[in-house]
Amino acid sequence: MDFKEIVNPRLFDIPDYDQIHVTKCWQDPTIRRQMSNESNYAPIPAVQEAIRSAAAQANYYAEDPSYALTLRQKLADYSQVKPENVALGNGSIELLDLLFQVLMSNLGADEAVLVQPDYSAYVPRLKYFGWKINFAELSAGLDQAAEQVLATISERTKFVLLSRPNNPMGIVMPREEIRRMLSTGKIIVVDEAYVEMADEGTSISEWVNQYENLVVMRTFSKGFCLAGIRLGYLLANPELVRYLNRSRHIFNVNIAAMAAGMAAMDHLDEYRQVFRKLAETRDWLSAELAQIPGFKPIPSQANFVMVNVKDSGKTATQCVELLLDKGFFVRSFAKKAGLAPDTHFRISVGLRKDMEELVVYLKDFVNK
Repeated sequence: MDFKEIVNPRLFDIPDYDQIHVTKCWQDPTIRRQMSNESNYAPIPAVQEAIRSAAAQANYYAEDPSYALTLRQKLADYSQVKPENVALGNGSIELLDLLFQVLMSNLGADEAVLVQPDYSAYVPRLKYFGWKINFAELSAGLDQAAEQVLATISERTKFVLLSRPNNPMGIVMPREEIRRMLSTGKIIVVDEAYVEMADEGTSISEWVNQYENLVVMRTFSKGFCLAGIRLGYLLANPELVRYLNRSRHIFNVNIAAMAAGMAAMDHLDEYRQVFRKLAETRDWLSAELAQIPGFKPIPSQANFVMVNVKDSGKTATQCVELLLDKGFFVRSFAKKAGLAPDTHFRISVGLRKDMEELVVYLKDFVNK
């Protein structure tokens, strides 16, 4: 049987999103995982206990996320919205999938705008669901992003999607630029995956109460140290939330994820200490990297640091390979659209002692 003849032809337009680096790290637990923006801190004890306790009731279905009022109320309070503004998902990427499906009404005609550079996982999912993608190049900087986005929007544009803080750069687009985009009346989707590590007041989640065309994405994978649990949530107009719930699978969020989410919300003071440690280590790492000749770390508000090595005499590939040889898996952006070839790599912020070791290796490599 020739399966190519019967499968969805859009499969052949999807670029690979290679995750082999995660498998390599599971196969060799000695490798320090500084490549996927996970947290190197384990979940706090109360969350670990909640997950263990959930296992004793794993014979039952969890609440369906259309209900789950206890968790949605806690998330609403945390985000300064109402429970009816909250949708739950198996990671925020599932909620993006649902959004891409629900908003697609004219296959082959509907358009989405992405900024560039941004999170590379957006593109294959959009292509699979049949969206035409237009890119707003951020060559003029995030402080002028709205101008570039507005120039890219057309009559067929359904939504604009961007991460804030930006992944992979770590920079935060000014609030005024988001307001300008919202004024177009198009749906503006802001992915706040890294907002817990950003400066206080960075989030625009409370704007959901004011703008019916704003959608905010959130995850427990980064600051809350729960990447393996797969829990995300979306904040939006209640009508859009209802449509998303109508389109998803039943019981899409498992019982352990719900228990972990509720325990995390009940222990925010402890988690804020984790957010603070990550931010402090990030700032220390940036300062140390800036002392390496030719290294230009980009100021970050996330749990990672992107480094431009163009003037160091080394390539990004050489730095990545050196660190892997020393037991650190960092992420190469040698071929990232929107960046000069082989000039950037990204370090996910880890434990302070590990970051100190990593910096020593890079300093020795560049200075010798």
